[in-house]
Amino acid sequence: MAEDQPGPPGSSYEDRPGRHPTEPLGGSAPPPGPPPEALAGFWRRLAAAFLDWLLVGILAAAIGELFGVEPPTPPSTGGDGVNFQFQPAPGPFILVELAYFTYFHATSAGQSIGNKILGIRVLDTITGRSLPYARAFVRALMSNLSALPCFLGFFWMLWDPRKRTWHDIVADSLVVRTTFYPPGEFGRPAR
Repeated sequence: MAEDQPGPPGSSYEDRPGRHPTEPLGGSAPPPGPPPEALAGFWRRLAAAFLDWLLVGILAAAIGELFGVEPPTPPSTGGDGVNFQFQPAPGPFILVELAYFTYFHATSAGQSIGNKILGIRVLDTITGRSLPYARAFVRALMSNLSALPCFLGFFWMLWDPRKRTWHDIVADSLVVRTTFYPPGEFGRPAR
């Protein structure tokens, strides 16, 4: 059978003899994984992140108060302009944020509290299961870096065909709607 001829009836492109394993399976086929309507959109993810950051802020403030860490204060103004001064890093906030997102995104549900309220969850791109703790930690750490250049890493999902942010790309994760992939139904759509 020639390279460019279709195979026998019932065979697929993958079954074609002579196809190199690294050769794409159909040119510009959509990426593997959930259908586009199953992916969580920008506004839903933003609202979930806002709720999570609010909770993290409250927890971090309580932990900071418990250990006597003062929150950063805004720059003071002098008589002739703004006087910029070095402020200590918001340590409790970063530590609580890393622990919070690592724990919740690595649970079997793959959801933080904000994700649960907004009906979304974080899954492994390949397996459709929740992330292992190490990748959930890398995702949480990278989310801080995604925010540095004017939140460009977060806005990246507007251009990515699978609606992935920089931290999703680094952790090889997807954020999907629970109506399509409810917790407990790993790797299988709800329909």
